Amino acid sequence: MHFMNVRSKRLIGIGVLVLLVAIAAGAGLDRWRAAKAEQKQPPPLPQFGSLLPSGDDVEVSGKAMCGFCYWGEGGKSCNVVLKIAAEPGVVFLSPNEKVNEIEKITGKCANGKVEIKARGIISQYDGHNYLFVRSFEKMAAN
Repeated sequence: MHFMNVRSKRLIGIGVLVLLVAIAAGAGLDRWRAAKAEQKQPPPLPQFGSLLPSGDDVEVSGKAMCGFCYWGEGGKSCNVVLKIAAEPGVVFLSPNEKVNEIEKITGKCANGKVEIKARGIISQYDGHNYLFVRSFEKMAAN
């Protein structure tokens, strides 16, 4: 009888220890997953102030950057935006042949090292400005 009592206590002790280890491992896994999810969140789009008014002949200058790679915006693949110092902060470039030419200069995933002055039709959609580029020039490269 005494032998069964010691064995039962030992099994209960082992069971409690296994349970505590499982709880600690689960909590650690949750913290790790939360930290990973936080790392994957891109920074917010640097958009501020009011949007530019729509127009048929508008000039915008800024650093060419990839909206998707830097901020997770503008679709599910690389796309060129101009990051500008004034409001609204960014202007998306509507895909066309001129934007393809810009991408030949900046690379498909623009990294902000090339400054572009673009002219074209600007419109507003879904809280952003979009520029249909008619002409552009490379201003500077860092």
